[in-house]
Amino acid sequence: MITCITLMFSTATWDLSMPLFRSYFKSPLLLLMNFIPVFLLMIVLYLAFNRLWLSFFISSLLFVIMSFVNKSKLTFRDDPFSFIDIKLIRESLEMAERYKIRLSLNMIILVISLVVITILLKILFNYKIDSNKIRLSLLAVLIIASIAIYKPYFNTEVYNEIGDKSLINIWSQTQQFQSKGFVYPFIYSIKDAQDTKLEGYDEKKAVEELNNMSYYDIPEDRKVNVIAIMLEAYNDFSKFDTVDLGIDVYKNFHDIQKESIHGNLVTNIFAGDTIQTERSFITGYHNHPKYFKETNSFVWYFKEQGYHTEAMHPIYGWFYNRRNINPYLGFDSFDFYENKYKDIREEFFEDYDFFDFILEGYKDARENNTPYFNFSVTYQNHGPYSDEKYSENQFLLKKSHYDDKLYNIVNNYLAGIKKTDEALKKLVDNLRNVEEPTVVVVFGDHNPWLGKDAACYEMMDIDLDLSTEDGFENYFETPYIIWGNEAAKQALNRDFAGVGEDISPNFLMSELFQYLGWEGNEYMQYLMNVREHFDVVNKVNFKENGKYTSVLSRENQQLYEDFLNVEYYQSHSFKKR
Repeated sequence: MITCITLMFSTATWDLSMPLFRSYFKSPLLLLMNFIPVFLLMIVLYLAFNRLWLSFFISSLLFVIMSFVNKSKLTFRDDPFSFIDIKLIRESLEMAERYKIRLSLNMIILVISLVVITILLKILFNYKIDSNKIRLSLLAVLIIASIAIYKPYFNTEVYNEIGDKSLINIWSQTQQFQSKGFVYPFIYSIKDAQDTKLEGYDEKKAVEELNNMSYYDIPEDRKVNVIAIMLEAYNDFSKFDTVDLGIDVYKNFHDIQKESIHGNLVTNIFAGDTIQTERSFITGYHNHPKYFKETNSFVWYFKEQGYHTEAMHPIYGWFYNRRNINPYLGFDSFDFYENKYKDIREEFFEDYDFFDFILEGYKDARENNTPYFNFSVTYQNHGPYSDEKYSENQFLLKKSHYDDKLYNIVNNYLAGIKKTDEALKKLVDNLRNVEEPTVVVVFGDHNPWLGKDAACYEMMDIDLDLSTEDGFENYFETPYIIWGNEAAKQALNRDFAGVGEDISPNFLMSELFQYLGWEGNEYMQYLMNVREHFDVVNKVNFKENGKYTSVLSRENQQLYEDFLNVEYYQSHSFKKR
């Protein structure tokens, strides 16, 4: 009965609740994985207290309260109740205060029913085990058996297999959780709550390193609006000698590039895992914490300097849990499909229209005389790309040896890039002559997925051999630009032209600050110092003193280890100013 109650409250909405609730009973393994912990706890409590009514009452109270909390979290935050919420009890209570949580009539009836059952058990089933020796021996055996039984609960293959995937969006971790009931995925979440501590971590040393730096405000006469846009799967394929474009899909990008600081990001990902590049940019971290609570980032620095900090993404807020994590990073607001864009248009916004919302937020901040920091992530050009022919236009000039389906994949991808190119022109043209100094940072998150086993890259003779420098760069590089309007050029006495360094995403914000003449906070200054020695940190290569190497010099290896130590401290020790 208790297990069924936890299954009833494992989802937030009724339209999803009943189909999923029925699906639970079609999977004996799912039912078993949810039932065993409830059953074992009740027996352990019975053996410990020797009272059946008390074991039932405590078990039902615990699991029912947890189920109510789970449903409330799903309702208000689209985020299930997981083990980390117990570890972060203070933060969880603060979050709960923001919502009005009420028990429904059904919940009240359920609680009353459980109390009645408890009373009946006390009156009618008062059986006890007379021998304490037998009782405690059984308790010890059961606890040992429970430890052995729980091993499968942390098996990733088992977890991924359980649950009806036809009823959910498989990319949503929240819906994956709901598809497996409540008790089982809650226990599995213990695995995700474990944040691996850096080996050899020395907090005292990290504090000393940062104490050698100072915190600097942005001078009032050098404050400029900053709009940063991460473009989905964006790369400039015109740079490859083996690629011939039939239509110049990068014309506007190249025009903007000529009047910008521009270079390449050496990302750490390929064709996916967007969030790595995204959070590296806004935090300066190469390695990332769990982001379960407020975490130091450069967004907080902008906020401390009086900026209105805003994030935007035209699709679901649950993607990479941005909905819950972005506030932890210092954003005043986060607009996404569920809380804004779906009320305007059912389809996801393409870049040309999505950028209008960035301009709208920018305009609102200007009217309030507030400096503005916007970080937006696009969705247009997200793979996979169809291998069907959608256009007569040859965005990619077709060669005789090109496979038709592979060609269509690339051509369809480039058709989207053409739209992004037009959107970038519109954005920059709108900002070019406004009176407020404004800087735009644009960069790609990773190379696009172009066919299984990078088949389209092979078709276009693009070398992706990671053992060579060209192949390494082709695999990981995406472009970035830092553009300033006329007012920004005058305010900062910068021409915003020239070639920037090829850098890792976690150094891009420091590239921006350095060019603008901002010193930033202690961690920003620390990053600037590190960049003087190496400015690419990648799983294959470093870039040390302008050259790629898989092994750092002894001096820089020590600096790298110190960097990881400081980074770990900065990412795990949040302090609000």
